[in-house]
Amino acid sequence: MPKIIYKIRKPLILFPLTLCLILCLCLPWVSAQQPPKPKPQPWQIDGIVAAIDDSYPEVKGAAFGQLAKYEAQDLKAILKKPEDIAQKAVNILSDEKVNNYVRGSAASALSNLGEAGAKYAPDILNFLKRLTKRLSR
Repeated sequence: MPKIIYKIRKPLILFPLTLCLILCLCLPWVSAQQPPKPKPQPWQIDGIVAAIDDSYPEVKGAAFGQLAKYEAQDLKAILKKPEDIAQKAVNILSDEKVNNYVRGSAASALSNLGEAGAKYAPDILNFLKRLTKRLSR
């Protein structure tokens, strides 16, 4: 009879021990912090600015999308003329022929340009109003 109890106790001890070991090994990998946004390098910003001047609207949209990934204070230090980029973004926002994806990425990039983009906040609002009207139809 004691041999049967010994056979039953062994799995009962191993299960909690295995569970604790798995938790102890896996918990350090779990992190609730969001990783910081990447810091832009000057050569990256130069490439993005060159892509904004491209003739294809999809390339402009991808460039504005990349520009929107960076934080505003990082862009202030690197961008030489944020007013020019803001003006190009507003030109894309006002162009009805351009795809909505491109216009949306231009609006999000414009929101990251700080004071240069703050002047054009009514243009972003008008774009969003027109977009919601178009989607509600």
